Amino acid sequence: MSAVATFGPLQTADRLYTMVKSLSEFDKMEVRGVIETLLSTSDRERCFIGTYHRTTANIATLLELKQPRHFQAVAMLARGLFELAVDIRLIDAIPDGPRKILEFTDVEKLRCARRVLRFKAANPAAEVDTTIYSSFVANNENRIDAAKSMLWPTTKSVSHWSGLKLPARVALVKSPFEEIYEVNYPQLSWYVHSGLTGVVNLKAETFTLVCGSAFKLAADAYWEVLITMIREFKIAKANEKIEGKLKAAKLLPFTDTPEQVKQLLEALTR
Repeated sequence: MSAVATFGPLQTADRLYTMVKSLSEFDKMEVRGVIETLLSTSDRERCFIGTYHRTTANIATLLELKQPRHFQAVAMLARGLFELAVDIRLIDAIPDGPRKILEFTDVEKLRCARRVLRFKAANPAAEVDTTIYSSFVANNENRIDAAKSMLWPTTKSVSHWSGLKLPARVALVKSPFEEIYEVNYPQLSWYVHSGLTGVVNLKAETFTLVCGSAFKLAADAYWEVLITMIREFKIAKANEKIEGKLKAAKLLPFTDTPEQVKQLLEALTR
């Protein structure tokens, strides 16, 4: 990996993009088929699977963004992938994690429905049809409010299923997320929030470097999700070399010759 520093900005970004692509190809060959053939899953397993599918959907979008001009979208996706990787590691770290994840989906729907209704009440002339929102609130608010009070009794405003803000979530899952959050994540936020930080008075090549940095972070996050799925669903029982293959998938883009490829594969999958 240290060889990355010897490349120019464009070549560096290209190799890091290829690392994401290589992990995606590994995923399709070694992981996805296993997950898609699971016949019966628990609520807990569905939380892992749902987070995994959200990750792969983001990766599919990311791989369509191949030009430096896409730097903002690439950064936004990398940021989202980081948060999904934190989420998948939190599932067993939070008491009643799976139940909270599933209940939070309704808590959030109720919050948004009530917000629409408040807007309509304050702006009766607005052309907003509130029928579906009113129905959802009337039919579900008692049940959802009761679940919210039971699962998050000391949290006034639940903005994430864990009941924690992102810094606390990162601190709970520790390495490698803490370093990423403190060093790389703030830079990604520049391209998500409004303002001109990250774009003013910069050389054109800077945006290529932004893409490269975001591709690297996306690959690291994707790695964490894949290794979690491999271990959670015990895929290595039927494919004992799978973790070595995963490592190889991440490093193959930094090989330059067939001999290097052969040596890498032999070292990681023997």
